[in-house]
Amino acid sequence: MKPELIALTGFIGSGKSTVCSILREWGYKTVDCDEIARQIASRPEVVEQAAKLLGKEFVSDGQLNRAAIRAIVFDDGELLAKYQKLFFAGVRKCLEEIASRTQSVLFVEIQVFDAFCFPWNEVWQVRCNEDVLLGRVRLRDGENSRVEAILARQRQIQPTRVIVNNGDLEDLHAAVKAALVGAGLQK
Repeated sequence: MKPELIALTGFIGSGKSTVCSILREWGYKTVDCDEIARQIASRPEVVEQAAKLLGKEFVSDGQLNRAAIRAIVFDDGELLAKYQKLFFAGVRKCLEEIASRTQSVLFVEIQVFDAFCFPWNEVWQVRCNEDVLLGRVRLRDGENSRVEAILARQRQIQPTRVIVNNGDLEDLHAAVKAALVGAGLQK
């Protein structure tokens, strides 16, 4: 049986991870592309390629300094594209392997939706008002989170379904349930 592959995307701070947590609580299988990218970033060959691209000062004890990298790459679109390219093929390959072992629905939290083509059955986007989004990111990452630079690089897409996340957790549960019902996926 071929799995139902659903991309779950949205701007930084919109609540993608919270939606995935809700889905996992309800028994759905989820995977996080950012977590896959972190695993890929620990590979020595990727660390070496990143050091060549960015400079050795962005590597410490054989690991990438993600905070320092974030501080520079979002200000330079060309550099960001080159940096992200180090990860996208590996993330796609890993997703293909996970999907091949999945028998039902798989929700994929994908931070950079246009990173690569993938045979999505649906695309769900988590959205919230900008003031809510900015508040969440600053609370989580601090005032120097570079959220405006990150937002400037994220693109608006045309999703299959939208989950609005402006309220509390109870409101979000209801919105996720409505999306599942609309997709015919409620357990």
